[in-house]
Amino acid sequence: MPMEVNRRELKARAREQLRASHPAFWRITLVYLLLTSGVAAVADLAGAARIGLPPVHLDTFALFLALLVTLYTMVMGLGYQWWALRTYRRQPTGYGALIDGFSMAGRVILMNVVIFFSALGWAVAFALPSSLVLLLLSGLLSSGGGMLFLYLLAMGGTFLGSLWIGYRYAMAPYLLIDHPEQGAGAAVRESVAMMQGWKWEFCKLDLSFLGWHLVNALLSLAVTLAFTLPMLPSLLEAGIDPTQLLSIQSLALPWIATLLSSLIQLPLSLWLEPYQAVTFAGFYQARVMQSTQAPPVWERSDPYDVS
Repeated sequence: MPMEVNRRELKARAREQLRASHPAFWRITLVYLLLTSGVAAVADLAGAARIGLPPVHLDTFALFLALLVTLYTMVMGLGYQWWALRTYRRQPTGYGALIDGFSMAGRVILMNVVIFFSALGWAVAFALPSSLVLLLLSGLLSSGGGMLFLYLLAMGGTFLGSLWIGYRYAMAPYLLIDHPEQGAGAAVRESVAMMQGWKWEFCKLDLSFLGWHLVNALLSLAVTLAFTLPMLPSLLEAGIDPTQLLSIQSLALPWIATLLSSLIQLPLSLWLEPYQAVTFAGFYQARVMQSTQAPPVWERSDPYDVS
């Protein structure tokens, strides 16, 4: 069996399912973003409002709030993936799917904890020998060009290693959705087995969305520059480090700049987020159909046909 998927057909099927979705995919995504990014923004404001308290209280409150928002976002994220999987399967769904993850919140959190420590173990396994090799090479290369090459090599290796690690566990949420009774650990282990030999295919599918994400990033950068450039002369006169000129924190940009930066990305995000989520759900669907023990929900031989 060739280890590949037809990315063009898979993405076309995802677009078809999105057009047929009800409620409209952009409405679902808007609610999801409000319940995740919006809640996170409110939590940040709440943390900032505690600045006047003693440091120990501020640290404790901020840590608790950050932890609470992180766990909440984990569960909401699985709810959105649940919606995407139902959408790809043309199963009935709605706004309630976004909170379905709370029906097994403990297993969702445990799954993410298992993934975190598993990924951490692999990261350490990658980092230790790589650091030793780079340390030895740095002693041999004293030129600026050689050190730059080592730096780029280390950055590239870190990026590729993080992708490889992340893709091992990419199917775990869907497996937990389909088999909650088997537990979080089983979902993680099955994801590793399911992605064996398929990480490159999933990587190519993931990278096929990169251009759209770059467009969104450039839109945000354009808004930041629109507020930054008029401030540039006075900032340089004040002795601001030029490397920090694009940092919102160092520039203390007005809140309207941050708001506009988010709003200008919203139209594209309302299409891109569900498009990518449903496509990834379709990849999982295809992998399960190609396995020897498919759950009863799949009865057809075509990995892309769920009608």
